[in-house]
Amino acid sequence: MLHNGQELLPTPEKKGQVLVIVGMHRSGTSASTGALRCLGVNLGEKLYQGHQGINDKGYFEHAGIADTNDEVLAALGSSWDDPLLRPNDWWKRDDLALYVRKVRKLIQQDFARSPLWAVKDPRVCRLLPWWLEIFSALEITPHFIFVVRSPAAVHRSLEKRDGFPREKSFLLWTLHYLEAERHSRGHARTFLDFDRFLEEPVESLRRVERELNLAFPISVDQAKSGLDAFLSRDLRHHTAEQELQDTRPVLELAQDLHGELVNATKELPLNISVMNELWTRMETIQQGFPEALVSHVRSSGVIRGDLQITLNRIFRSWSWLLGKPVRWGERRFGRDV
Repeated sequence: MLHNGQELLPTPEKKGQVLVIVGMHRSGTSASTGALRCLGVNLGEKLYQGHQGINDKGYFEHAGIADTNDEVLAALGSSWDDPLLRPNDWWKRDDLALYVRKVRKLIQQDFARSPLWAVKDPRVCRLLPWWLEIFSALEITPHFIFVVRSPAAVHRSLEKRDGFPREKSFLLWTLHYLEAERHSRGHARTFLDFDRFLEEPVESLRRVERELNLAFPISVDQAKSGLDAFLSRDLRHHTAEQELQDTRPVLELAQDLHGELVNATKELPLNISVMNELWTRMETIQQGFPEALVSHVRSSGVIRGDLQITLNRIFRSWSWLLGKPVRWGERRFGRDV
């Protein structure tokens, strides 16, 4: 059977179903996943807390899963903002077995009794082959929700939060969607335009059910009041606008990919041959990177990955948690306490 322009893989009876939320950082995946929780989809209990002015209502990322993804990236000499493609079959490395065991334990602890749960972490986009092997071993059927937001809107958010230049934001945006699309072929997928989702959440979520052939634990109609309260307009920090065409290879590639994904959000079949051509263009761009630049990026990726793991451990430590009231007092009164 054809689905979004692709032949679906056979899906024997599985022990559970997981919704994999696909999207670049700052692309609306947090709001979309928070809406799924209103529908009774299990996200786990230990979620990343939001940050004021960035994601006030939360990231809706399972802390243990996100931390483990950071560890996997560090083991690969990478980090969340690594702009390079990875070697073929990287997910088969023996040294990743430790992290496979960690993720399997987290899934079995938090989701074994859930008929439908979700994993949302933009890092999954770039680690997807590794995750698919874990799902297969646990007999879990993955379904994919691609949350599509323009690379220009994502860049404005990343520029404000991280100071990223435009070309880096567009390159990362393109890598996240190209890799996730390529490796999720054969599985049930749906594509949501984030701006339209905020305007029409009920109809968008009904389409998710229809296209993925599943039912949420709480019906969309029953959850409507909760969805309206959660999906306030302040969740959209940067609105879409007409983007001037740019012929620089990375920016032009991102714009062309965005056009294909937008077509898919309109329930048009995704053109796989065009997606393959876009992938080839990405490979060509990467092959043109100077060797010295690639070496520098890989070296800095190791450092940044190790730093992220250290920060994760600090933020999960008892000393950090117990010190929260003191830090709150310092911020509140503007002096040491």
